[in-house]
Amino acid sequence: MSKITKNQHFVPRCLLKNFTSEDDVVNIYDSSRDILRNPTSVDRVLAENYFYDKDNVVENFLAEHIEAPASSVLKLFRGESNEPLDVKSQIYLLRFIIVQLSRTPSALSTSLKTFNNVMNEVITQLGQLNNFSEEAINSVEFVLDDPKDILRMQTIDSALHCPLILDLEWHFLINDTDTEYVISDHPVVHYNWYLRNVNAVDVSSIAKCGTQIFLPLSNRVTLCLYDKQVYKVGKKGTYYTDVTNVKDIHLLNELQFRNRNSYILFTHREAADYVKVRCNRISSNSLYKHQFDSTQPSFNGDEARSLIVQWQAPYIFSHWFSFSKVKKKYSKRAIYNVYRQPEVVRSHQQKIEELRQREKAL
Repeated sequence: MSKITKNQHFVPRCLLKNFTSEDDVVNIYDSSRDILRNPTSVDRVLAENYFYDKDNVVENFLAEHIEAPASSVLKLFRGESNEPLDVKSQIYLLRFIIVQLSRTPSALSTSLKTFNNVMNEVITQLGQLNNFSEEAINSVEFVLDDPKDILRMQTIDSALHCPLILDLEWHFLINDTDTEYVISDHPVVHYNWYLRNVNAVDVSSIAKCGTQIFLPLSNRVTLCLYDKQVYKVGKKGTYYTDVTNVKDIHLLNELQFRNRNSYILFTHREAADYVKVRCNRISSNSLYKHQFDSTQPSFNGDEARSLIVQWQAPYIFSHWFSFSKVKKKYSKRAIYNVYRQPEVVRSHQQKIEELRQREKAL
């Protein structure tokens, strides 16, 4: 019988190792408790006992199919590998990134909020249609037997979403300042500067025109994936930028501060005051605001229908990065809220539906 892994990381060690000091430890600030921990091994941070499961089905899937392939790529950014960043390696890292969006406590919290909002609205509308008292309606609660079922499902499903970001261009942001990159407990950040002011429920989709995705790969390197049709990033023909403007570093770190659930990790103890001050100024889980709306039921004979809508409204930054500009052909015309590759999105949706129908038939 294989050994069961009890301590399960929601941000993998193969990434956290890139933020260790010379003593192979990281510093971690718990902003919800205002506690600066002692320097700690990555084996003991951003992990919980049985976070995914007790039978290790999901844990083993992540270890074998997501983390192990990406681990060899991440070694490049701490100087432990000279392997080229070829197409296969890029696929490994893209799959790692897309899964990381769905496997954290913050991702689970968002999904549970979405689920609870829907069920509470359904219960309320059903109660009102049947003339139940407000007290009776409020006494009904829909409770999941195991909320982690949602986490397990969305984590496994997310591995199938890699085709939606294959078209994004790669650019490395090399930190050439005295302020280091930090990393949070929800480290993959996606944001759409181009569509930031569009009032629509789907602007936060990773498949939309103008998407940018950021992931700190070490305290000196951040990966930026971006829509090359919309943005010009860095100098033409280059795949990296030496970032010398500390305002850009602060903004990249702000993405981590806003995206955090509670924890911020950093390499050098000297950065502790910087991290604490920024966390006090910037609220956790503030990159997006959860929005909810619904319509009253409409009737067609004995059938009643209601529309329930939820979406994530982005925080609006006052400025963006000095190295990233919207191309003139997009900045001087009406904003298009469209998919980058509509045919890929349609094909992907069809394939996902086919897999779900096949699963139901088994």
